[in-house]
Amino acid sequence: MNKIIIKGRLAKDPELKNTNSGKVLCNFSVAVGRNFDYEITDFFDCTAWNNNAEFISKYFSKGKEILIDGEMQSDKFKDKNGNNRTSWKVNVNRAEFCGSKGESENTPSHNNSAADIDDLEDLEGLEDDLPFE
Repeated sequence: MNKIIIKGRLAKDPELKNTNSGKVLCNFSVAVGRNFDYEITDFFDCTAWNNNAEFISKYFSKGKEILIDGEMQSDKFKDKNGNNRTSWKVNVNRAEFCGSKGESENTPSHNNSAADIDDLEDLEGLEDDLPFE
């Protein structure tokens, strides 16, 4: 099983892109303080696709708190000197708000349009899957 759950803050604004085949993707980085030493921060490179990509790009920006679950994925490549390298990223399956409601004026509120509520349908039930509260 390959599953990772991360709660942290976006280290930079998400970058929304389209592939040549028409798929939508969003790249972003999440900063997470270590439980045993908050002076050390780990940065997780993340990629979300399609509806998740559009959702993250629309509602999150640098500094906003986010909760994601996904899978770790490794990419092997050769650097400019011909050395074999491996990089790791999180392939996002789900994303959810976890900051305060007043944290962002772009955060959906109870007075959402139908389109905004449709964006959130995939996130319903995530709290039931979390191993913590």
